[in-house]
Amino acid sequence: MPVNQLPQYSSALEQAIDRNPIIVTPDTSLYQVIQLIGQLNRSNPLPTVQTPENGNGLDRLLDSNQTQSDCVLIVDGEKSTSSSEISTLQGIVTEQEILQLLATGLLDYPAEVRLHKTRISEVMSPSTVNLVESEDQDIFTALSLFRQHQIYHLPVLNSQGDLRGVITPERIRRVLQPSNILRLRRVGDEVTRKPVTAPAITSLLSLAQMMSAHQASCVVIYQSSRKKQLNPIGIVTAFDIVQAQYLELDLSRITAETVIAGSSFFSLKSGDSLWVAHQEMQHQQVQRLIVCGEQGELIGIISQMSLLRMLDPTEMYRVVRNLQQSVDQLQSEKFDLLESRAAQLEALVQERTAKLYEQLQRERLFAKISFQIHQSLDIEDILNTTVAEVRLVLSADRVLIYHVMANKAAQRVAESVAPGWQPLLDKKLKKQIVKDYLTAFETDSVYAISNLQNSRLTPEELERLNKEQIQAYLVVPILQDGQLWGMIAAHQCSASRQWQPSEITVLQQLATQLAIAIQQAQLYRQVQDLNTDLERQVQERTSELQQKVKELQQLNKLKDDFLSTVSHELRTPLTNMKMAIHMMKLVSQNEQVQRYISILEQEWTRETNLINDLLDLQKLEVSSMPISLETVELSQWLPQILKPFYSRTQERQQVLNVKSPKNLPSILTNSSSLERILAELLNNACKYTPNGGEVCLTVRNKTATETHSSKKSLKPKNNEEHSKPLGVKFTITNQAEISEKELPKIFDKFYRVPNADPWKQGGTGLGLALVQKLVEQLRGEIKVSSQKNLTTFTVELPQ
Repeated sequence: MPVNQLPQYSSALEQAIDRNPIIVTPDTSLYQVIQLIGQLNRSNPLPTVQTPENGNGLDRLLDSNQTQSDCVLIVDGEKSTSSSEISTLQGIVTEQEILQLLATGLLDYPAEVRLHKTRISEVMSPSTVNLVESEDQDIFTALSLFRQHQIYHLPVLNSQGDLRGVITPERIRRVLQPSNILRLRRVGDEVTRKPVTAPAITSLLSLAQMMSAHQASCVVIYQSSRKKQLNPIGIVTAFDIVQAQYLELDLSRITAETVIAGSSFFSLKSGDSLWVAHQEMQHQQVQRLIVCGEQGELIGIISQMSLLRMLDPTEMYRVVRNLQQSVDQLQSEKFDLLESRAAQLEALVQERTAKLYEQLQRERLFAKISFQIHQSLDIEDILNTTVAEVRLVLSADRVLIYHVMANKAAQRVAESVAPGWQPLLDKKLKKQIVKDYLTAFETDSVYAISNLQNSRLTPEELERLNKEQIQAYLVVPILQDGQLWGMIAAHQCSASRQWQPSEITVLQQLATQLAIAIQQAQLYRQVQDLNTDLERQVQERTSELQQKVKELQQLNKLKDDFLSTVSHELRTPLTNMKMAIHMMKLVSQNEQVQRYISILEQEWTRETNLINDLLDLQKLEVSSMPISLETVELSQWLPQILKPFYSRTQERQQVLNVKSPKNLPSILTNSSSLERILAELLNNACKYTPNGGEVCLTVRNKTATETHSSKKSLKPKNNEEHSKPLGVKFTITNQAEISEKELPKIFDKFYRVPNADPWKQGGTGLGLALVQKLVEQLRGEIKVSSQKNLTTFTVELPQ
């Protein structure tokens, strides 16, 4: 119910006070109190039953701002929602007290008459502990009262003794969220180890009796199992049992399994922090959580009171004090440890410093030698540089490099000897010696002798080494891609020598770098050889190409001479044949002779066209046909060109449909070439269109709009440029279809589409090839498409 606004004496304490608790008068029945607590529950897994309808008087006792509560406060006088005054607190009834009544059988269902007749004043507990509002009070005062009196509800009164609200552990936990202190404590430190437990088949009445007997507010429910350990599946609280009573259920028949069936189960681990428990309680809106072990076994429960204890100043002080003691102890142990190990650390630092300095010097020398090795691409320079530098780095008396050949013998390829010692006379190592080295490399990757006199070498080997003045030696393999290329050997001639691991490492690293340098030099030599060979091949090929060019030039000249001769030699007889045919037609009147003369004339025409097409196409291909440009007025020129085709289409009952705008532009082009292009395309259209079909010629202007849209460029700046003609587009359509497979070949010379001429009208197969070349000569473009029994040729010419 609403109360007066109080001074903000403590923001935390103000937030912790519930200003809308459930408040009733002493004459309220126990039945009504249970109904009030039950109606405020927001979710309920229990079976739904018919609840009392309006008229039971509960509407005037409930407030719209009230939330779920587990206690009812009793005040004297009449409670009114319209009044800001609240009478003096008389007592308090909690769900735990109602649970005890249920356990003793006082409220057994269906004893409704007893519930209606029992006044709340008969079962309430007097509220002996409360908090009086004052500017001096804070939330820690409330915490202290909770801890001292072990209570779960703390009424708040004003200075006149009137009720102003109630504080619960849950409200305090929501306000105070000290993440640091809660994160420092584990759930296992605050868990209640022996909670009340019961199997899932236990009735709610039995659970109420167990809670009453153990003074507990909840029971952990477990599933029956053959295992000795308890595996919990949920919790039944006192509020759940009061809710069942509100729903007027038979507590002796409803089991714990029914209560927990609709709720989700979440368990904590002992290692989780109290902060995790706090966050999970907020998320699930619960006041207690189960703590389980790694195998799911029950350990205990953690409640809001457990978290509340951690928020108590006394507990906080104890935790801080323990932490401080731990820190002091660790500091003391740390100091003792530092003192005890100071001398050891100092000695260790000095030793490591010396080793690091030695390693640094070795790495500098190694880098210097590697740089010198890789400076040259000549194998002899690389090998000689390596043996000289290695002898200086290792302070050896002699350093050699051997190359292992295919027959497993080794040949000396480089040697460096200190003054006073003689170079080796033998330039090769015997196969047996190399074999001994290889056997050692398989197990130890090096072959080292520190003292010749204490070694287990054969007498023959000792004699050879003494003859070569060797007292100690170290041999390391040189590997290329896992294959043995050779060996690098260091000899000590003056005395025996204990080879250090660092010296062996340096020699192995230098052997690796040497192998890389040798491989690079070999590749460089191969590249040089390849370059020399390629240069020779290029010169030979160039000479051959020059000879071929000369031959092609001669052939081209012969071809031109041939075309010139053919042009004269072929056309002259044809002219004479034409004259003779003309004379025969004038002289002879015989019908049969006239028919033969007509055949001769047709074949002469065909042969003439073939020769002319061949010669023209050849000239176009070699760009030797001259072209002159002239201005052509299409509106006047085009009808003259189309006259013969009107007659031709009428002979075959075809229709020639011409579409063109009135404002056709004049274009700069070659009229003869353009006439031939249109004539060839119209001839083809008439030839392959069936009788009664339609041939369509469309002529239109090509404007800037079309050009810009096709090239996806910027829009023209103004309307004049937008509509200005830039060229002409001719479209010729006939009623014949060319298959998609044949379409790319129609511009090839002598190519004719199979079965496309059912009337056997013949042709040279050069017409479309000539058209394509003529269009290209006029800087135009020709396209073809064929579908749905229509073939369309499109010719675009610039203006």
